[in-house]
Amino acid sequence: PTAALSRPVSVSVEPGDVLQIEVYAGGEKQNDFSATVSPDYTIMCPLIGSVDVDSAGTTGISVKIRAILARDYYVDPQVMVSVKEHAAKIYVLGEVRHPGIYALSDGPTLLSACALAGGFSDFAAPQRARISRNENGKMKVFNVDLMKAQRGKAEDVRLRSGDRLEIPRRLF
Repeated sequence: PTAALSRPVSVSVEPGDVLQIEVYAGGEKQNDFSATVSPDYTIMCPLIGSVDVDSAGTTGISVKIRAILARDYYVDPQVMVSVKEHAAKIYVLGEVRHPGIYALSDGPTLLSACALAGGFSDFAAPQRARISRNENGKMKVFNVDLMKAQRGKAEDVRLRSGDRLEIPRRLF
């Protein structure tokens, strides 16, 4: 169990995300910089220039930068990559305490989005929630039962950039 806790968690990255990258070598911090993921999944790094991150997670990006730096610049460098700012947004609307636009954080799900929005209002009908998602240029609507997801009887769906989660008002 302790080994699982100490393993770095890889966070996926999307174009527009701002990464924080720290490079250590020889027991000292050698570099600390921010890089924005371009639409073609590249970032610019000091010393090495453009690095293709091909939608890899933060762990994969760290390994890639480390390999390049170890080959040409440092002996056994350590590279830490984290997402400083997510570009992607989700919309949480309807019967939640704080409806609004939220940054798409690390692997958000329907239930975590509801928690970000302060939870359900007293008038919410979470069993009739809807996700609106743009797929291949067409808007698709999915009905979800958040009460079942809360009890573990249905999947807590991962959200994508641009998703709109709507919690309707219950019928009395």
